[in-house]
Amino acid sequence: MRTANGRPQPISVSTAGRPAVIALALLLPAAIRAADSPKVDPRAHLGELARLGARRPFLTDSPDVYLEPRSLNRFFTVAIYRRLEGNAYFGYHYDEGFDFEGKAVQIEVLKDLTPGAACRAAYRLALEHALGAADLEVKAAAPCQIGLCIVGMESRETSKTLPGVMVEAYLRNARQKKSFFIRYGAGTQRGLAAAIRLSAEMLVSQLETRRRVS
Repeated sequence: MRTANGRPQPISVSTAGRPAVIALALLLPAAIRAADSPKVDPRAHLGELARLGARRPFLTDSPDVYLEPRSLNRFFTVAIYRRLEGNAYFGYHYDEGFDFEGKAVQIEVLKDLTPGAACRAAYRLALEHALGAADLEVKAAAPCQIGLCIVGMESRETSKTLPGVMVEAYLRNARQKKSFFIRYGAGTQRGLAAAIRLSAEMLVSQLETRRRVS
């Protein structure tokens, strides 16, 4: 990722959602088939599943800390980074106890630190579409708030990277004064526009998995 200031603070200081479920659904059949194959050690597949579910501190686990230091401290603060846990597959998150309630969402902040803010308009459109697909309405005064910042972008596929974006985002319940923070990347061989749509869908998935059940 190439990296590019409103910085949210934790209010009181993954669940990985649908993308994790999809990935595990794809990997589990492979692990099961491997168990029946004399040529493949199923332990390798089980080890991969363990890595997908691992939760480790962001500051000691994420390669971004030493490979992309310019992407840090542009939106989230050190206090948030210290609390993020997860892995490089599905991102690093910290949950203060956020619950989603209602059917309306406010896009409170949408920043883009990439050169020329090249992804901002496309990301907002993708986010509004993903919210609409989840039967949610964008309202300026909604108590459920989304804030996000695109902190990195790769526009082309190379031998080591895919077109994609790196995002820091929060979901906040203004009534509860509780937030959920996440830093994650989304990339695909289908190109940058598809990666932006995927990233927005992943964020809405995080919102939906935290819906309060009445």
